[in-house]
Amino acid sequence: MFKGVIFDIDGTLYDYQTSDTLAMKKFCAFVEENLGVDEKTFRENYAAARQIVRGRLKDTAAQHSRVLLIQTALELMGKNSFAHLLEMYDVYWDCFLDNMQPYDGTADFLSELKLSGVKIATCTDMTAHIQYRKLKRLGLDKFIDFMVTSEETGFEKPAPIMFNLALQKLNLPANEVAYFGDAFERDIRGAANVGIKPFWFIDGRIVEGGDEFTKIRSYRDAELTKIFFGNNV
Repeated sequence: MFKGVIFDIDGTLYDYQTSDTLAMKKFCAFVEENLGVDEKTFRENYAAARQIVRGRLKDTAAQHSRVLLIQTALELMGKNSFAHLLEMYDVYWDCFLDNMQPYDGTADFLSELKLSGVKIATCTDMTAHIQYRKLKRLGLDKFIDFMVTSEETGFEKPAPIMFNLALQKLNLPANEVAYFGDAFERDIRGAANVGIKPFWFIDGRIVEGGDEFTKIRSYRDAELTKIFFGNNV
């Protein structure tokens, strides 16, 4: 039995894409109403801003900062960021957080892990503040013992430091820990490369390859329950 489990957050504990899609629609509507910029134009500038920010910051957590993305997009459009940036930030994240729901069975699975004495950590390519907010909104924060973010390591997955710091916080060797993630290269190969047993969470997606790893579609999967809890549940 595993003594520790590490979870990616976005796309692994909840459906990131749905929340982002809804938040972006509200985001664009705000921009059109308050800045007079149509959705198509704004999305084009926002995409360009993302490329610029990623190009500058490369493999660091700051590349995900909505503040930097919004600031750069506004600058590309010739707008003063001080007039709208903070409100735009809140419009996006308030909508995003309001529409978050954990995947079916997530809370029950984490609860059973805790009841079984398993230590739980998260390992995420993001800035810490928003990830704490997400976990709290999902109602999963009460199950989690530690968080590792790329903001604190200075590197993003699949860099070994991300997984090794999680092991250090859990105070467990790699062979006693499991990892759940949705991104094959960053999560699954990254965990496997440091000796952690990965479980590839694919939900309803059709994926190719990776047959050497265990694929999981639901946290209620009977085989998953057997692996982690035997006949105790």
